[in-house]
Amino acid sequence: MRVSLRTVQRDLNSLAQMFPLDFDQSKPQGWCWRQGAGQLEIPGMDVHAALTFTLVERYLQNLLPRTTLNSMAPWFQAAEGVANAQASAVTQWRDKLRVVNHSLNKVPAPIDPSIQATIYNGLLHERQLEVTYRAISSGQDPKTYPIHPLGLVVMEQVVYVVCTVKDYQDARFLALHRIESAELLETQVVRPQAFDIDEFITREFGIRVGDMPLELVLRVRGVLAKFMAERPIAENQSLEHIDGEWSRVCASVRDTIQLRNWLRSLGTEAVVESPPTLRDFIKRECNELVTLYNLPSHPSNSESKQHTAKG
Repeated sequence: MRVSLRTVQRDLNSLAQMFPLDFDQSKPQGWCWRQGAGQLEIPGMDVHAALTFTLVERYLQNLLPRTTLNSMAPWFQAAEGVANAQASAVTQWRDKLRVVNHSLNKVPAPIDPSIQATIYNGLLHERQLEVTYRAISSGQDPKTYPIHPLGLVVMEQVVYVVCTVKDYQDARFLALHRIESAELLETQVVRPQAFDIDEFITREFGIRVGDMPLELVLRVRGVLAKFMAERPIAENQSLEHIDGEWSRVCASVRDTIQLRNWLRSLGTEAVVESPPTLRDFIKRECNELVTLYNLPSHPSNSESKQHTAKG
């Protein structure tokens, strides 16, 4: 059946009395869904979808582009309404689920929202960016240079952009909270040949100490041996019981800062037997710690001032 433009306009005027519709004064008249209005769901959102949107909003804030989050706001609002109105075992799942980092929780470094939006736009549209970056290791003034954004990695609550710099082919990563400015350029990203973000993460996010793998031999005791049997540190890990207290773990692993931090965290529950270089490194650190803890504590500034005033 054919209808006239006037009929459509009359119907839209009637619908605008029941739904959040807006129109302009142009001819012919333009219509749109009112900005900020709730999302109309036909059929309505069920509890499973509501739970999914709730978890997306809670845990993916730093991963999704701001434009995506803004466009999903009506669904987030609808999900909250469903969860509040339909108390069920499914919607209660959000109150029963938490994601906990094994490492010490730290206050996340603040990221400038406008810089984050610019970086994400560059990733979405595969365009180069000019950034001003403050490197924490060099201690030098921030430097400005063009980058080719290739991907995002989140590690221990820190968001990194994986990229190449200028015309270099080797990829690197920059922490978003250390980027002091970002400008979207018109030039397209040039991806290095055979770049694989998963291979890059394995290679670079371990913060390597040495290039060669370590043939690690570790003597462990107590429940640690059971944990390592459940979750091996390498595919080729082997574990043998020595006696009623100790077990020996052998594995080929990368020599990384993360490995050494993990070994430190084990305390007296683990002893490095091999390689000798790593064993000697741990021994030197332990000896230095003993020396430091045997030194008298330095007085605080307030204590020093009080002592000076009394003198």
